[in-house]
Amino acid sequence: MEINPNKVSRLGLPAQVAAFVRFEILRGNLKPGDKLPTEQAFAAQHGVSRAVIREAIAKLRHEGLVVSRHGIGAFVASPEAANSLTLEPNSLAVPEDYRHLYELRRMLETGAALLAALNRTEEDLEEMARCIDNMAAVRDLHSVYVETDISFHRAVAGATKNPFVSLFISFVDVKLQESILVALRSLDFATTSLIAIDEHRRIYEAIRAGDPVAASDAMLAHLTNSSRRLGL
Repeated sequence: MEINPNKVSRLGLPAQVAAFVRFEILRGNLKPGDKLPTEQAFAAQHGVSRAVIREAIAKLRHEGLVVSRHGIGAFVASPEAANSLTLEPNSLAVPEDYRHLYELRRMLETGAALLAALNRTEEDLEEMARCIDNMAAVRDLHSVYVETDISFHRAVAGATKNPFVSLFISFVDVKLQESILVALRSLDFATTSLIAIDEHRRIYEAIRAGDPVAASDAMLAHLTNSSRRLGL
């Protein structure tokens, strides 16, 4: 994704720069704690003025995706720290709470898979394939496996080209990460991972084929089966 000031109006430049940074954060290319370039360097990189960069960073700061440290610069916060999305720890106090959150995940991600099949690029497909390969390479490190699993779902969300879809899915998946890890430890990892990887490949193939209905169905089947395996 590149900023092209010749394709948008002057008023649209801050929003486009903010969208670029947001996309990089949600895809994991910019990680929590990473320092953003200086205003001057950022402006030169994208061919815009420093005023555009200041406005874009202010927008991201308001969203909670970026934090500024006086005299030092702007740094990436984590996607789940966004001001527009909050969930208190006691909101997930019992298993039923996690089931409700997983139901939300099914609704969000089936729609994301549908949009991804319509909007994905070759770069998106390469990222999904890379995530599946990483999942297949994990043997018994459950935490690493869950991280690679979530990375695949974020890649699907990124392929929608809708930053709000990516934001919400990132938030929900992070909240479910620990419960998925705990549940996995009670299952036969080798068997479970093989089944899950096959399900992810079905999602990927449908998205690659540009079939939105098949992609949505494959995602729904995966998340329904996953919730059963995890006792959610």
